Amino acid sequence: MRMVAAAKINLGLKVLNRRPDGYHNLESVMQQVSLADYLTFERVSSPGWQFKSTVPRLGGEDNLVCRAARFLAKRVGASPPGVKITLYKNIPSGAGLGGGSSDAAATLRGLNIFWRLGLSSRELAELGASLGSDIPFFLHGGGTAFARGRGELISPLPPLPLFWVVLAKPSRLSISTASVYGGLEEKMSPVLSPNILREAILKADREAILNWLGTGAINSLQSSVLTCYPRLGRLRRRMGELGLKAAMSGSGPTFFALSDSYSLARQAAQILQAEGYRAILCWTVQRTVTDR
Repeated sequence: MRMVAAAKINLGLKVLNRRPDGYHNLESVMQQVSLADYLTFERVSSPGWQFKSTVPRLGGEDNLVCRAARFLAKRVGASPPGVKITLYKNIPSGAGLGGGSSDAAATLRGLNIFWRLGLSSRELAELGASLGSDIPFFLHGGGTAFARGRGELISPLPPLPLFWVVLAKPSRLSISTASVYGGLEEKMSPVLSPNILREAILKADREAILNWLGTGAINSLQSSVLTCYPRLGRLRRRMGELGLKAAMSGSGPTFFALSDSYSLARQAAQILQAEGYRAILCWTVQRTVTDR
């Protein structure tokens, strides 16, 4: 069995306040894109689960795939039927694209089928929320959605009109989400409410969606990250020179831009790649999973 684990971008992210449990309340419009990891599930004779990643440094016990597998194995009780999970990694790690969370969601879905647990998407999302705040988004089917709470309260939105998406980040830079949120209160700048974008999506207003990205005030984390990593400011300016309205996804360091023009997006991605950035051309996608 093979499962697709697609990446996400945050089209808008407003941090509201710190919660008593140490997390932050937020509002975000999340969008799935075609860039994806893949996980395969194969029967093996020995009971329990095994894990392997095509990126060796991600093959440890702390990987969210392993944590999700351990989590569901406890639900089985006795030794679960043997399965080997292989992660084929394409989404950059520590990039603000939700790769680890998407992998964990795919693991929960895959093992739910493989071990015949019969859990619904909603039940899996409730379990997944204890592993990571972005996991419920992927378990509710991804696509386009409005997230609240610490990210676990998901309200699906109509599919975003098709856009080409350019993703770009410095090749060897990854950022800890926890570290960004840890120092946020001192450096957080005001941003627009994602409800403005939600209304544009409900109206399928392409121009309003693109104008939203051009405001430069759509991610509460961006200012703090740019202060700590000045080279990301250079990347953002370079994307602007190439005709793209760039914004940061999640806690970074990936910047993204939406485009109506395939040729413009493709050329920009090629130029950024030639200049040493990790640049990826992909597109927006609709929901991949329906509630059961």
